Amino acid sequence: MSTTRVEDTNSHLLNCLESLQQIRVENLEPVHFWPRYLEALRTACLAESGLIAVRGSEEGTDWQAIAFSPTSHRKNPLAQALRTKLDAAAIACQEHESALLEGEEPHWCAVRMKTGVTTQFCLALFHFRESDRSTAWESVKILRLLNDLPVNYQLYRSTFEEIARREQFTGVLDLMTLMNEQDRFLSAAMTFCNELASRHQCEHVSLGWLKDGYIRVQAISHVDDFDKKMDAVQQLERVMEESFDQDADILLLPAQDGQFITRDHESYARAKQVDHVCSVPLRLAGEVIAVCTFERATEAFTEVEVRLLRLYCDQAVRRLQDLKEHDRWFGARLAAFLRRKLDPLMGFKHTWGKALTGLLTIVLALFCFVPFTYRLKSPVILRTEDVSFLTAPIEGYIEQVDVRVGDEVAEGDTLLVLDQSDLFLEEAALAAEKNRFQRELEKSRADQALADMRIGAALLEQAAARLDLVRHRLAQSVITSPFAGIVVEGDLTEMVGSPVAKGDILFRVGRTDRIYAELEVEEAEIHEVDLAMDGEIALASQPGETYRIKVVRIEPSAVAKEEGNVFLVRCELPDGFSSWWRPGMTGISKLNARDRTLLWIFTHRTVDFLRLRFWW
Repeated sequence: MSTTRVEDTNSHLLNCLESLQQIRVENLEPVHFWPRYLEALRTACLAESGLIAVRGSEEGTDWQAIAFSPTSHRKNPLAQALRTKLDAAAIACQEHESALLEGEEPHWCAVRMKTGVTTQFCLALFHFRESDRSTAWESVKILRLLNDLPVNYQLYRSTFEEIARREQFTGVLDLMTLMNEQDRFLSAAMTFCNELASRHQCEHVSLGWLKDGYIRVQAISHVDDFDKKMDAVQQLERVMEESFDQDADILLLPAQDGQFITRDHESYARAKQVDHVCSVPLRLAGEVIAVCTFERATEAFTEVEVRLLRLYCDQAVRRLQDLKEHDRWFGARLAAFLRRKLDPLMGFKHTWGKALTGLLTIVLALFCFVPFTYRLKSPVILRTEDVSFLTAPIEGYIEQVDVRVGDEVAEGDTLLVLDQSDLFLEEAALAAEKNRFQRELEKSRADQALADMRIGAALLEQAAARLDLVRHRLAQSVITSPFAGIVVEGDLTEMVGSPVAKGDILFRVGRTDRIYAELEVEEAEIHEVDLAMDGEIALASQPGETYRIKVVRIEPSAVAKEEGNVFLVRCELPDGFSSWWRPGMTGISKLNARDRTLLWIFTHRTVDFLRLRFWW
C-alpha cells in the first residue's frame, strides 16, 4: 500500500511539473496563463479550491480576482469565502512569502506571487478542507517553490514581444522597399496586396480608394484584372465603406461583441464562404482616404496581427497617395489637353504665363469698365410721426405703474397713478369747510345781517374754488395715454414710492400707425442721395428679411456724431410695415445709387481722402 501511495504521489507531482513546464514554454495570453497556473498550483498542493487576486500597492484599493480554480465553483459560497479572506491573507504575507491563516479551521493557505511589478500586490489563496496542519505546511513549502513562475512568464513575454516587434519592423521595411521600387500606383497597390496576402496566409487582400465620396476597389491580390461592375466587387466596396463610415478597424469574428456594425462584412463572408474578414482604414493627416480588406478562412486574426496590419497600412499610405496624385490622374490629363489647345494661340513658350496674363486682363477689364449698381450703406432707425411726452402734472409720490417700455396702450389707458391720500384728506377738509361756510351764510341770512351775509358768501366761494382745485389735482394724479400707441420710453416699475417733481418727464408714447425709416448718411456720401431714390433695409431683430424704402426728404443741416457729421434722410415704406415693428428699432439700409465701376466702388473713399489731404 505504501509503495502504491508513493507511486501515486510521484505520478501526481510529475503531472503537475509537466503542466508547469508547458506553461513555461508556451506564449500564453494573460487571460489564459493565470487560470492554468492556478490550476497547476491547486493540483500540486492538493487544495480544494484556489483564488488569485491582485490590487494596487496603495492602501484602500480593492481586490480584483483574475483566476479561480476550479472554474465550475466560481459562484458558490466557497468562492465568496475566499474573497473575504484576502485582506487577512495579505496581512499574514507581509513579512513572509507564504503563511497559514492562524486560528482557521479548515486551513487556509496564502502565498504572495512574484510578478516583478512593484506597484501591485498579487496573492494566491487556497482552501484545504480535509488536510491536517502538517499537510497544509507541506503545501505552503510547495507553493513557495513555485511562486516565481509569474516573474519568468513576464520576462518571457517581454522577450517574445521584443523579438516580434523586431520581426514586424523588418517586415515593414521589406514591404516599403518593394513598394518604393514601383513608379505606378496600380503596380504599387498590387505589390502591397500580394505581399500582405502571402505573409498572412490570406485568400484575398483588397485595396479600395476614396473617390467622389465613395470607396472604389483599386487592386485585389493575385487578380490582374477585374470588372468593377461585378456583384462581388460592389459587395466588397460596401464592406470597405462600412469600415470607412465608422472610421475604425472592423474585425469579423464568430462571436461578435456588437461594438461596430458588421452587417455588410457578415453578408460578404457568407457569400464568399470565408470565416474571418478584417477591414483596416488607411489614414492620411487624420482623414480616411482608403480601406484595405483581408479575407482568411483558416484561422482568426489575432489582436497582435491586427496591430501589425495597421502598421503596414500606416507606413504604406503616404507612398500610395503620392503615386495616386502623380500617376496621370484625370486633372493632369485635362491640364495637358488645355495646354495643347492654348499653344497655337499664345506661342510655343511660356504658355501658362500668357494664359494667366490673358485671364488677368479680362478680370481687370471687368473691374474697370463694367458698371454695377453702387449701393450706399448707412445705419437706419425706425421713427414715428407723433410722439407725446407725458410729464408729472403735480408733485407727489409714485403709487402704481401699469406699463413698461414696449407695451402697447389704447387711448385712455392708465399708465401711472400718483399717491392720492393727501389729496383725499385735503378734499374732505375743504368739503367740511365749505359746509361750515354754507351754514354760516344761512344763519346770517336768517338774522338779516347783510354784512355777515356778504362775508359768508365770499368765504363760501373761496372754499368751493379750493375744493375744485383739489379735485382737479386728483384727476391729474392718474396719467392716461392720449392716444393709441406704444410706450417708447419710461420704465418706472422700480421707482414705486419715489417722489417726482412737477414737470418731470415720465413717459414717451409714440404712435405705431405712422412709422417711417430715418437714415443717417455720412457727409461724404450725401451727394449720392436723391429724392425718390429706392433701396432696402434690414432690421437687427430680423436680419434675414428686407423691406423696400423710398427717399422722401433730406434734412438740410448736418447732425454731429462721434464718428463725424451725418445727414438725416427720411424714407417711406411703400409696402407698409409689419405689426412687430417698434419705434427705435435699428438696422442697416442700402440705397441704390448710380451705376459705378468696381474700381470706383473700391477706391473712391481713398481717392477722396487723398484729395483732401494733398489739396492746395
